[in-house]
Amino acid sequence: MKLRHYMTACAALLLASCQTSCQTTAQTEYLGADRPEDGKLFGDYLAGSYANYIEKSDARSKYYSRAFSRADNDISLGRRALTSALTAGDLELTHQTAGDIHRKDKKEPMALAILGTKAFEEGRHNQAQDLLTLDTGDLTMGILMGIIKGWSYAADNDLDNARKTFEEIGGGSYFDALGGLQIAKAEALAGNVDAARTAFELAEESGLAPIETRLAKARFLHSIDENDLALKELEAFSKENGNYESGPIRRYIDALNAGEPIDGLLTPKQEAARALTEPAFQFFVANRARDAGEVFLRMALTLDPDHDKASLWLGSLLESTDREDEAMALYEDIKPSSDYIVSTKLSQANIWFSREKDDKAMEVFEAINASHPSFVTREALGRARLIRENYTDALPIYDALVKSMSEEEIKDNTQPLYFRGICHEREKQWANAEADFKRVLAIEPDNADALNYLGYTWVDRGENLTEAFAMINKAIKLEPNSGAIVDSLGWAHYKLGQYSEAKVQLENAVVLAPSSATIIDHLGDVYWKLGRYREAGYQWERALDYDPTEEERAAISMKLKGGLEAVSVAP
Repeated sequence: MKLRHYMTACAALLLASCQTSCQTTAQTEYLGADRPEDGKLFGDYLAGSYANYIEKSDARSKYYSRAFSRADNDISLGRRALTSALTAGDLELTHQTAGDIHRKDKKEPMALAILGTKAFEEGRHNQAQDLLTLDTGDLTMGILMGIIKGWSYAADNDLDNARKTFEEIGGGSYFDALGGLQIAKAEALAGNVDAARTAFELAEESGLAPIETRLAKARFLHSIDENDLALKELEAFSKENGNYESGPIRRYIDALNAGEPIDGLLTPKQEAARALTEPAFQFFVANRARDAGEVFLRMALTLDPDHDKASLWLGSLLESTDREDEAMALYEDIKPSSDYIVSTKLSQANIWFSREKDDKAMEVFEAINASHPSFVTREALGRARLIRENYTDALPIYDALVKSMSEEEIKDNTQPLYFRGICHEREKQWANAEADFKRVLAIEPDNADALNYLGYTWVDRGENLTEAFAMINKAIKLEPNSGAIVDSLGWAHYKLGQYSEAKVQLENAVVLAPSSATIIDHLGDVYWKLGRYREAGYQWERALDYDPTEEERAAISMKLKGGLEAVSVAP
């Protein structure tokens, strides 16, 4: 879309908002005045809105802040400027704007939350508690303030008020459980061993934030010299969840097995940061409240800049809102020694792939697999090679992965076996590929991908056609909107010389997967068989625009020169 279209859209949105009862003072003043200063105010507001529209957080913050400075009685505009400063990571401007808003409106909730959090961070606990006391009516900010206020009481060793505050966070059952976990941590920090045990048991039963709960409990058990119990519980949890190969769970297990210390009890600020981090994705983003999730993560990082889990989750959120540059900057700041370095590097590689810089992505995969070899890094490297159609190098990785897995592990995760089958097939090792696909289907009879791949290849080879048709039809029932599977059915009809039926299915497949070179190429073939030569040529030419494999490209080029008879495509 051209720039002028973006600006027109922004202006239309502004005009619509001016016509509602929710218009800001800035907009009202502009529409009713002709002073130059009003034009500057509206210009800044429009520029901020446009920056928001195109996800440019620095520019959004700059222009909304300038607009608010011109209309500092407009608390609605101030709130927008405050949110923009925070999500741009500009803490100085965030605190300045919060102070400006608070001087105008003592009850504005986000300003209270930010100022209260700053007071807590700086050890001014009484002031933090005063700022975080008012009932603002803003549920999201109320939850944030309850978490910080509770930990400010815990920092003052006022456990009675800490418990009460955590119990009254509000927000429903999720936050009731989150408050219970904070009580367990606060009891542990205060040295109340029996109360901490009971509270941790309740936190485990709730099922909320299971990793954070186990880590916190392990630190508590370690603090009272119950390392054997900590190790036993962590190993049981790891086994139940597929055996962690990296991350803090694995680090704790390895340290305890070696008789080495793990992290001690965390400070109230560190615990408050973790309490803000957990609901960011688990609750807010999960409920499509990304702005709230980002605010919680940004606030967590103001309290503990070294909390890499918050940085990683914030990076993921930024990626999902097309702010990849900001995400990459966060990832770059995570140290190689971090518990989250594997996830960080995999995220970086995915950004490089999304930018079509495959070589850089592969460098990241190769490096992390070399420095932190594990099932996860090997599988990621194998899949990256598979996506790049480098089957020769992907095959030994998947072969090693499958051979390293027990039968029980393969039953829990058939993907390495399935991908090994693809590599075998592409490397012309059909007997091995067929065995892998059959083994997958023996474990998962309703695996649509395996049904389709085996059925399609049998059809293409002219083998087991009755069984192949049954497999493909079953796959379509499981995944009726899959263009690849509908293509398989069309290709099966084509191979049997049933061109009219093939045409129907392949046209449907192209609708479902309009950018698949393989499917478009197949449609061209069936048009040729039906005598529709011009349409066939058109489809073959289109297929060349959608990144066909080298083998497909060569065949299509031959067909464009000499028709279908120029290549060996047996009916």
